[in-house]
Amino acid sequence: MVKKIRTGLSIVFLLLLVLAFTGCGKPTEGNTPEAGRCGYSVEDATKTRLEFTHKPQRIVSLGLSVDEILLDMVDTKRIAALTYLADDPGISPAADKAKAVKGRVQSGSLESVLAQKPDLVLVPDWTDLNFVELLRSAKLQVYVYKTPTTIKEIRKTIIELANVVDERVAGGKLIAMMDKELAFVNTKVGNIKDEEKLKVMAISYMGPFGVKGTTFDDICRYARVRNMVAEYDLPPNATFSQETLVQLDPELLLVPSWKYDKEQEPDKLREEILQNPAYQGVSAIKSKRVVKLRDAYLYSTTHYIVYAVRDLAEAAYPERFE
Repeated sequence: MVKKIRTGLSIVFLLLLVLAFTGCGKPTEGNTPEAGRCGYSVEDATKTRLEFTHKPQRIVSLGLSVDEILLDMVDTKRIAALTYLADDPGISPAADKAKAVKGRVQSGSLESVLAQKPDLVLVPDWTDLNFVELLRSAKLQVYVYKTPTTIKEIRKTIIELANVVDERVAGGKLIAMMDKELAFVNTKVGNIKDEEKLKVMAISYMGPFGVKGTTFDDICRYARVRNMVAEYDLPPNATFSQETLVQLDPELLLVPSWKYDKEQEPDKLREEILQNPAYQGVSAIKSKRVVKLRDAYLYSTTHYIVYAVRDLAEAAYPERFE
């Protein structure tokens, strides 16, 4: 009897050993520890389900936000290509890390994507859906993600993408970093009462930005400042006028720091605003509180946005960060 029990236990042990080495089925290159889960599926923003036998090894990004997340989430050896904006430090906070990835692609160019031989293409939901279908008709795994507009939604996007590329631990670390940075800012400005909040306005080369419901509006909420553009309820892409700025009377005025073409000069724009006779009665002009924050953070829809919260809070309430 004892002999039979030992024999049975030996068989069970051998079966467990075999399962440990074979993973989810036949031994394949994808069943290594580096490959992560042996099989999983995800559903994207278009309700399309993607099936994976192992974690993607040649990922192509068609959005700057995914560029940033990927570079801080996965081994760069698994990233086949990024967007061209990933190299611009003026708008990409991960520009230095992007140097480790050789491939570059352009949205709308099927040839540039196919040339990378991707096993996963990550596409923002503002991309032309006809192009998305074109990618899918080429038998590519295409995941369309919803572009976040709040910090809460950014957290959700990071979790989703971490699941797609099978890097859930790394995704959790990015969320933890965000929470830590926001908690720090809150220790500095969290007790500011609504009636004490500084009036802030942000402008671009085309006019005011940061209307209600945008990422900038959410940044202002965490930094405990009043976003005057949102309060005035300006429509998106509103025509900027001198009267608008005078009427809003910001105490802190944010101007661009990113030079996206040869026509734009951030320092020149700032000086023109400071010298404009029509603005001399505006609070921010009188105190010369016309500042450039880092647009790479300010325009980010990734974990880097928390640094924009800190930048804005420090610019508004420098005495609280001394």
